[in-house]
Amino acid sequence: MSKSSSGSAGSLLPCDVRRDGDRLFDVAMWCLGQDVRCPDGNVLLRHGLVREARPPGVEGQSAYQGRLLDGGRLTLWGFGALCESCGAAIFVPRDGFMPRWVEEARGSAFRVEDVGVRRDAATGPERRAARAGLARLADWLAEYEAWVARDVGLAWRRECLAARRKASPIPAEELSTAWRRLAVRVRATDAVVQHHAAPMTGA
Repeated sequence: MSKSSSGSAGSLLPCDVRRDGDRLFDVAMWCLGQDVRCPDGNVLLRHGLVREARPPGVEGQSAYQGRLLDGGRLTLWGFGALCESCGAAIFVPRDGFMPRWVEEARGSAFRVEDVGVRRDAATGPERRAARAGLARLADWLAEYEAWVARDVGLAWRRECLAARRKASPIPAEELSTAWRRLAVRVRATDAVVQHHAAPMTGA
């Protein structure tokens, strides 16, 4: 799916939130990939995530599973993230930062096509759940980056960003704060949508 192909984009996120989220998520996915290959040991494993290795002869990428801050399950691959929480499963692809509703989600997958049937969030409740999933992912990444800065060191994160082909829009020391701000902006979208959807009252 291209970044502009989803017909539900306007009803899910404002363009500026999606654009900033796309840039930030691209940086996050790059950094997570570097963390797996850290010379001092896999940073994701140090943080408590569990690696499900791709079996021999199976195409795809290994999965890393952990817990969202609300107790839901988070699965990370090089191609995106799956958030399973409150009865909903939301897949966020690496390219585009547009959450996709997932039917019969499978965190034990190694290719994007095996994650589950992905589609646009179709109803108001589904769109709210999709935004909630995005916000929970942003919360997790904010906490993760704060932990990396504190326990692994900003020098490592700066090294990760310096290795990118294009400069990061966010310096290493501001990554956690940027994710916290994005979570607030995603959640604020619900308030705006509900305000416009509310029936007019009074004279």
